[in-house]
Amino acid sequence: MRSAKSPAKNKRTFSADPRLLLLALALAATPGCITSGPTAKLGVQEGHASYVPARIALVGCQLWPEGARFAKLPLTNAKPAELQELCAATDGYLLASSKGQSYMKGYSPEIVIKRLEKAGHGELLGTLPQIWSHRASDHADAVNAPAVYRSSIAGRPEWLLWLNSLSTDVRNADAVLLPFITYAYERQYDDSGLQVAERSAGIVVLLIDTNNGALIWAGGRDAVAANKRLSNGNVPGPLNLPPWSDLNDRLFIEELWKEFPGRQVF
Repeated sequence: MRSAKSPAKNKRTFSADPRLLLLALALAATPGCITSGPTAKLGVQEGHASYVPARIALVGCQLWPEGARFAKLPLTNAKPAELQELCAATDGYLLASSKGQSYMKGYSPEIVIKRLEKAGHGELLGTLPQIWSHRASDHADAVNAPAVYRSSIAGRPEWLLWLNSLSTDVRNADAVLLPFITYAYERQYDDSGLQVAERSAGIVVLLIDTNNGALIWAGGRDAVAANKRLSNGNVPGPLNLPPWSDLNDRLFIEELWKEFPGRQVF
């Protein structure tokens, strides 16, 4: 996908979630909290197996909207700068992965912003979290990100207008690719005499038809990077957290693109 320099005023900012991370993780691991709400598989969605978009608008990575939470989604306590770096790494990976792909054509996040601003719609991307915010009619027990989108967001009139505006402004793009950081956290704990310092994150990427809001394809990855040592060892001082780069190596692999329409694996 082609790229151009992005205006500084469009720089994304993030804020960390201050809520109790360990409590959320404990609840997610409790058998009684298992839900049976709407779910959707990763990969190409039903009815889109043979559809390859001609022009894809790649929107810059952002945090998964707080108002569109799904079951068992861990809380985030990563620092704003760390979240920004993780999003930058996500954008970089998606762009690099599109090089040499004859059937993955479209526009980079920088070009998307440039075209929107030229059309006088520079604020459009920033309105997504509000459009995706929770409604009383939503399926609050949706199991994963694609399920939240399909069951609660895809048909909203204001979302269809958003997609139409994006397509019109960005050279009639017939699909939009939306990457999200669903969560990112770090924690240190003792596991029965074993010290653990870990970082974990999840990403999801949604390919959406700008004509009707249908979910064409969904990709996602969850990864953990951890350092461990015996609690009764002779090494002084706290156990260091692994670098975020270790986590990136586990997140950004070809499996993320599984079943992407038209993608060639060499």
